[in-house]
Amino acid sequence: MILKILKNFVLKIVLCNIYIGFIVFLLYVQPTSAQQLQLTLSTGHLGKVEKMSISNDASLLATAGEDGAVKLWNINDKRLLRTFYPHKNGVEQLCFSEGHHFLATSGRDNSVIIWNINTGEIEDEMTHLNDAVFQMKFIDNMLLFITKGGETYRWDWQHKGNTPDGKEIKTNLGNYSSLNYSFKMNWLGVGLMNGELLLWRGYDRPIVEKKLHNDWISSIDFIPKDSLIITASWDKKIKIWDANADQLIDEMDSPDDSPITQIKYSSFFNILIVKTQLEDIYFFRVENNKINRTPAVVRDDFEEMVFTEDTKHAAFTKKDGAITVWTLADGNSKTDTEWKPVNGHLVEGELNTTTGALAFVTTNGNFYSWEPKENIVSKTWKVHKGKAEAVEYIQNGNRWITTGTDSLVKIWDDNGKLLDTLQLLHEGKTLENFELIQAAVVGTNGGDVIYWDYENQTYKNLYQHNGAISHVVVSKKEDLVVSVGRDRRLKIYSITNKELIYDELVPDIWLNDVRFSEDDSKLVVAGKTGIFVWNTTNWERRKLKGITTDYLKIDFIDKTDEWVFGDRYGNITLWNEELTEVVKEFHDSSIPLVDIISYKDQDFFFAVRTNMIFEIWNINKEKKVGKIVITEDGGWVIEHQSGLFDVGALNMNSLYYTYGTETINFEQLREMYWEPGLAYELLSRKKLRKVPPLDQLKLFPQTNSFLENDTLFIEVVDRGGGVGKVSLYINNKEIIGDLQSEVTQVNKAGKDYYKVGLGDLKGVFIPNKENEISILTSNQAGTLNGRGLKMTYNYVDKDKSEPTTLYGVVVGVSDYRGRLMDLKYAAEDAKAMAESLDLASDKLFGTDNTAIQLITTDSEVDSLQPTKENIQKAFQRIAKEANASDILFVFLAGHGTVAQNNKGVDDFHFLTKDMSNSDVDDINIKNNYTVNGTELLDWIKEIPISKQVFIVDACHAGSFSTELITARDYNEEGMKKRALERVRSRTGMFMLSGASSDKVSYESTFLEHGLLTYSLLDYLKRGELDQGKFVDVQDLFAHAVETVPELANSMHGEQQPEYRMPLGAGSFYIGSLSQDDRATIELTVQKNLISTIYLEDQKSWADHLKISQKMRNKIVLDGTKLELPFKYRKGAEGNNTFILRGKYQLNKSSIVLKLHLISNNQVVGKWTVKGKDVEECIDKSIELMVNHFN
Repeated sequence: MILKILKNFVLKIVLCNIYIGFIVFLLYVQPTSAQQLQLTLSTGHLGKVEKMSISNDASLLATAGEDGAVKLWNINDKRLLRTFYPHKNGVEQLCFSEGHHFLATSGRDNSVIIWNINTGEIEDEMTHLNDAVFQMKFIDNMLLFITKGGETYRWDWQHKGNTPDGKEIKTNLGNYSSLNYSFKMNWLGVGLMNGELLLWRGYDRPIVEKKLHNDWISSIDFIPKDSLIITASWDKKIKIWDANADQLIDEMDSPDDSPITQIKYSSFFNILIVKTQLEDIYFFRVENNKINRTPAVVRDDFEEMVFTEDTKHAAFTKKDGAITVWTLADGNSKTDTEWKPVNGHLVEGELNTTTGALAFVTTNGNFYSWEPKENIVSKTWKVHKGKAEAVEYIQNGNRWITTGTDSLVKIWDDNGKLLDTLQLLHEGKTLENFELIQAAVVGTNGGDVIYWDYENQTYKNLYQHNGAISHVVVSKKEDLVVSVGRDRRLKIYSITNKELIYDELVPDIWLNDVRFSEDDSKLVVAGKTGIFVWNTTNWERRKLKGITTDYLKIDFIDKTDEWVFGDRYGNITLWNEELTEVVKEFHDSSIPLVDIISYKDQDFFFAVRTNMIFEIWNINKEKKVGKIVITEDGGWVIEHQSGLFDVGALNMNSLYYTYGTETINFEQLREMYWEPGLAYELLSRKKLRKVPPLDQLKLFPQTNSFLENDTLFIEVVDRGGGVGKVSLYINNKEIIGDLQSEVTQVNKAGKDYYKVGLGDLKGVFIPNKENEISILTSNQAGTLNGRGLKMTYNYVDKDKSEPTTLYGVVVGVSDYRGRLMDLKYAAEDAKAMAESLDLASDKLFGTDNTAIQLITTDSEVDSLQPTKENIQKAFQRIAKEANASDILFVFLAGHGTVAQNNKGVDDFHFLTKDMSNSDVDDINIKNNYTVNGTELLDWIKEIPISKQVFIVDACHAGSFSTELITARDYNEEGMKKRALERVRSRTGMFMLSGASSDKVSYESTFLEHGLLTYSLLDYLKRGELDQGKFVDVQDLFAHAVETVPELANSMHGEQQPEYRMPLGAGSFYIGSLSQDDRATIELTVQKNLISTIYLEDQKSWADHLKISQKMRNKIVLDGTKLELPFKYRKGAEGNNTFILRGKYQLNKSSIVLKLHLISNNQVVGKWTVKGKDVEECIDKSIELMVNHFN
């Protein structure tokens, strides 16, 4: 009977082919309106990849991980297209349709969903199956799948009239074990648990039933050219069988004597791939249908494998969780791309109530902090070996407390310095800090609830649960400690009475979280099947009606007096304060939830997801307004719902947009949507600038090209968005702005092509090397560009083999017209950079091949003064002399601002020496005394050099004019960054820009250089050069990005450089330095450093007069002018470092200040100072210290 049903089942598949295929074709060609742009960052799975499917043209890969996510990858672009969570509790199987327009997924929730790959929308779904799906495959536009219970479905989901609802159970195979279908042979094989094989070979031939193995058949494949079938089994045998002749052709034992779990035969290479239970993968040659017993290749680092139908491409998962895609070739296979997994996921989040920083810990023991200032401060460090379980903020002292599976509780300062540690008997699971006293309560995996008085270094076990603690919480009055555990008990301990006052078994199978209301009147517990509420006056309990959801997290939002609950499947629900009704529901995300954090006194909260995302939800608007993505290395991206975004310096090149299955470089959209400082503006409720919604942007044209006799022919095809600029780039530098206006168009074979003679551009090619040509097209509105058509071109010039020359334009402006704008170090910075660069370039390229022009206000030669005319002439000289293989180095130090250029576009303006203030509203002043980004771009475009370095260290001139600052209502720092990025992206430059918003962080330094310049010189003098001597541009910039924030922080300032590099470009050397050369680079070394200044009122113990801050500023700002024998550097350590402590007393007409100067825990100076005001006290104190050090 089973054979008859199977035959009828497959017969219907074949008969449906004709008209189903026509309907599917119509569906394929219909355009979809659901496609829209998505800002994307490629991230791997959290943990291992469990299942994969690869499209037969090897363009797409779908992966399902143990994190429950499905990721769709564009293999050609090596980028992630989208991530989604299709099923509760995880994914069992997935597969592409034959034309890879659809993806089918099945889940542990016993459902099957078919997705439209272009739109990401559900086409159809089948729910409430009796079992999860074991195996599935698209066959002739229908989905064939078998459940773990043996039920076989042929789902005609596109033509539902064929069967009721398009679903049909044809048979129950019972103890089946495997299934495969050959498209070439039209054979269907089904393996059974008893080792039998059922083989269907066409509706006009009998179904074959054959006992081939002594254990269940684990895998089936075919050898089409000879109509053979290959089977593998847990009996450790592989067999090649001729079903037509009923003859065994070959039989081989398992190569490692373990059961065989999977086989795949490549008819293209005549290779049999075998995977065993030991998870080794063997590649055997097959000759004359016999398996060569010696494997050609053995891989012990692969786990899962999947192949295209022609077996020319394959994807493998590695044991470290990585995904690799291969192009297979006999003896010459190569990896096309590899995606790494995310090593840890979020465990718990917390808010720094002092700074507003978001913090969280991860399963790999890391701590992350993300502070939304105008320049984001992002920090990360290792807090625990193994898994970190919990984090709490300690407001007193701006500290953090963490616990983890290493059975330790640790206290950290806000910069990652370990301050204290408590050893536990069991793994730490949860903790909460007491805000009023210096103590915390910790719950462990062993059931201990421990009170740690970290101020007095004592601890005690308060009480015990029978099993791990799920969560522990402290009442707002801090008189009660409450915990819930895996023993399903709620326990309440009185700090005042020092005893348990409540212990109850909660009627639920699992308890997840517990929280007090803001007034301590209610205690709420979230369980697997309900929410329970206790009235704390009489401890009466009630269960919320109709709740069966598995809620994981609870929080209370002070601003709106509402409870917020998050469930295991990502949904969020808001309840009123009395917990009598649901107020709002948020169902926009299916990503598993980790935590919910209400933000200060705002009407929004953060939903913390396992995939390192913080979603920002607005309660009143009932929608998600944005999200923050944190990467493993501490990088970050924040995106607003409008499309505005901001990103950490090292992540910019990792970002891109997706549109269906295409990936789009976001360089053109970056100018429109990049909003530096977005987090600060958003969380401070500032008005954001308006931008066009992403879903209104039209697609860019498609480009096709071919090369013929050194002539490039380019076809541009409109795809609905019109045709805007068509630009030609060579080696990442724009050479032709728009082909439509600058080159001719010809017709070839009925198509119109733009014709570009590459011989006419020979001056921009690097001779006798491969040059990259890129064609970028935009839509008619100029809002959207593609990734660009790329090709390589080898320009041969036998007569040209000139050595590389490094050209430099180094500009420093310290002395402006008048004194208001003067800077201390800009000219000195330029001089130091020019001298160091000249030294390094001479050693690498030679003295004759180094040409650096130093233009500063310290120059005694008029032609080397930093006027606009002199700066322009410097670029013009290089344009006349340079060739494409040379290097250009540009360094600008001074004031910069943002204003509209002559085209009405917001542009960066570098202020020359002739400026007396930062007012650039006068068009004559702006045109004659500033250099804007567009002008720089035009000057640089005339220079044929492709390797270009651009460093701009321009602090805001407007920061010294209060009137100008208060008059501005835009984000000047953001506008500056976007304007500079416009220059960089069109010139192919490596760019480093200092982001200094105030004079203190830019100028006030014991280093006697600007911070950015000092960091660059520090790398040249003490950094780790490549091979011990070569100066690499990328390493140089990375050193600055890492060290400048540390230097700024040491002076209570902020500065975060921005580092950009051309997409896909490799770094290069700009010099060579021996140890003797490096010794000649001079950097200030200060012997006497004041690391801490803390002065306080002797009565209040607070510095309400701010004498400490004012004295620091005096030393920092005027130290050089006063020629002080000491400097201030926050946190300085080592010999010759000092701490200044003191207390002051306010009298009617004076201030009396008692000072102690401390070094190595010894008081080395004592003074009493009396002054009529703060300024006089500071001056006298500094004079006493000068006398001490002299």
